[in-house]
Amino acid sequence: MSEDEREQQLANALAEALDRRENCEATRTRHPELAPELAALGELDSLLEDAPPAIPERLSGHKVVGEIGSGGMGRVWLAFDDALGRKVAIKTLAGRYADQPLLRARFMAEARAMARLSHANIARIYSLGPSEEPPHFVMEYLEGAHLTRAASHLTFEQRAELMHKAVLAVEFLHQHGILHRDLKPANILVGPDLEPKLLDFGLALDLSVQERLSQIGEVAGTPEYLSPEQTRGAVILDARSDVFSLGAVLYELLTGQPPFRGENVSDLLLRIREQDPVLPRRIDPAIPKDLQNICLAALEKDRARRYASAREMADDLRRFLAREAVLAEPAAYARLITGKVGQHLRDLESWRHEQIISDAEYDGIRKRYERLLEREDSWIMEARRLTLPQVSLYLGAWILLTGASFLTFFPFPALAGVPAVLLAWAGAAPTAWIGIRNWRRGYYRVAIAYMLAFCLVAPVAVLVTLEEARVFTGLTQGQAKLELFHRLDFARQATNMQLWWALLAGLPVCWWLRRFTRAPVFSLIFAALSALLCLATLLRLGVLDCLDRDPGRFYFDLLPCALLFMTAGFAFERLRRPDDSRYFYPFAVVFTWAALTGLATWHEPWAHWLKVAAPWTRGQIEYLFLINAAVYFALDRLCDLFPSQQVRMVGKCFRFVIPGHVMTSLLLLGMAAESHFEERLLEWLLPAVACIFVFASIPRQMKNFFASGLLFFAIGAYRLQQTVFEKHAFWPIFLLVAGLTLMLGAANYAAIRVALKKFRAPVQS
Repeated sequence: MSEDEREQQLANALAEALDRRENCEATRTRHPELAPELAALGELDSLLEDAPPAIPERLSGHKVVGEIGSGGMGRVWLAFDDALGRKVAIKTLAGRYADQPLLRARFMAEARAMARLSHANIARIYSLGPSEEPPHFVMEYLEGAHLTRAASHLTFEQRAELMHKAVLAVEFLHQHGILHRDLKPANILVGPDLEPKLLDFGLALDLSVQERLSQIGEVAGTPEYLSPEQTRGAVILDARSDVFSLGAVLYELLTGQPPFRGENVSDLLLRIREQDPVLPRRIDPAIPKDLQNICLAALEKDRARRYASAREMADDLRRFLAREAVLAEPAAYARLITGKVGQHLRDLESWRHEQIISDAEYDGIRKRYERLLEREDSWIMEARRLTLPQVSLYLGAWILLTGASFLTFFPFPALAGVPAVLLAWAGAAPTAWIGIRNWRRGYYRVAIAYMLAFCLVAPVAVLVTLEEARVFTGLTQGQAKLELFHRLDFARQATNMQLWWALLAGLPVCWWLRRFTRAPVFSLIFAALSALLCLATLLRLGVLDCLDRDPGRFYFDLLPCALLFMTAGFAFERLRRPDDSRYFYPFAVVFTWAALTGLATWHEPWAHWLKVAAPWTRGQIEYLFLINAAVYFALDRLCDLFPSQQVRMVGKCFRFVIPGHVMTSLLLLGMAAESHFEERLLEWLLPAVACIFVFASIPRQMKNFFASGLLFFAIGAYRLQQTVFEKHAFWPIFLLVAGLTLMLGAANYAAIRVALKKFRAPVQS
């Protein structure tokens, strides 16, 4: 054991002895490994068994009436101020500390710290005792009960109001450079008027004084309410240490018990450092969720995730009292969910291995679990609930983007030149600054909204800047008709090149914010801007000319874009960044759908090839869509070869459109058939293929195969009724008998299989 660890163990043993009020011998019995050090502390017994001192007759000229209470450093006496005719409280330093300069200095520091403060919710000090009398000071006499006792019969709103006032009082201390370091319900007295008063500054730390009154590494304060950094004997403390103690006080105010308990002091301190408290609502379900959020946000182990100041905690309490949504999003929820989901995912793997669930069910459940593990404040559409402030944030961002876009599309004589640029950046820059500031303060949901606004508005501001600066004004192939803004007939006509550079400028912004926040939503914006950049690249290559002369060429050019996004998604997965890859795969699917659909519909060389290779098709686009269905089937099978769940989901997306392509094409081909044989063949083929899709839904649990098959079977049966069995009663009777037979067979499927096995056995023998 290192020397530091032994000193910490000794400090814990002494604190435990003080807590138990036991003597040195009992402490040495429980901690034999510390016997030498404990034996050297002969004053411990006298400290514990110190007899109560006699009541002084007068202090500072005031008549002492009796004792109010005692603390770690001294006693508080009730006295009467004859001159002003009022009761006062006098705090004295314990006699055993009279000869210890450090403790005398700490005691007088408390007096000086309190003397310079004047706040409605902080006990006032009237005067310091004269040097010829024992160390003491005269302070305001308070009547009332400790916080938890006073609040036991109050509503949660009234408790929040009490806590709000107490937290503001602590913020007042911090603004004056004082840390309380011993915040607990016993040090917050509530009077009959329900006004809390903060008192007992015996362990207060004056940050403006260079000399520290506490020993380096000393664990000072009441154990149940210490912050994690206090339990480690941290040399440097800040306001967030008091915030943690306030969280512990709020926890007890809500639940009636401290957030952390232990078999002994050492165990208690370990729990404070390493364990999350039980959720308050599990102790009392009536506790409002927002108050639980505030409490847990203050009790974060990591100071960086805690409220940065008492003011921020007070602001959230004010929001609760105003019935607004609080900003606190405790990380404790994520830790709780992660632990439970981790176990469920292990069970899920075994369920799939044991074939309790299908691969499709496994992929679906795992996907939902993975989304659950993401930060719920990462994106408004993935949040578990929408609130008025949250929705207003994103509506405001959209209005901001709309206003910035108008600067690009329309001319405003009053805003020409530099004013337009300044106005565009005046809308973009504050969103970045406010977003980053809120993120660092822990207001993640608000921060995300501002940062997303910046991601969207910044490219527009860049475009306005390029327009006004007359940079990158070259036309595509020197022709105005190939410019998008010219084609859309906007009054302000930005060039394709300016649009391309504006979109490119937005990519590093999104990427930096993704790394700064680790929020996947910025990967989505990055992927969306990349898709727009691909389209802008096609514009610069003159795609508008292709749309005029050969529309199919445009869709052919989309295939490289699809391949690019598919490759990017796969690369991110290989880099173990699935939160990024899952936003690139959907764009790959959309580009593939658009490309193949456009090729089948408008690409004349493709139709000409089909007509030459298979003249009987006459180059009809329905056959091209059947070929597309075959391509989707091949892509699906290819995706299934990859172990990646996300790639398999891409295959499922391709598989999803196969029934519509095949059966719609068969229906249209039958309606456009030029020969009687072709018409009858296609009419019988449609319900047959529909039945194939119905049964093909089983292996991969494709419900769209099942639903599409049922729909097109009915359509095919109707077509046969109209053309083949018109006015023939055979057809409906056949359908009734076939349907009933199929249902009876399905209901007795197991019995039929057993009977078939028994029938086959004698034949084989």
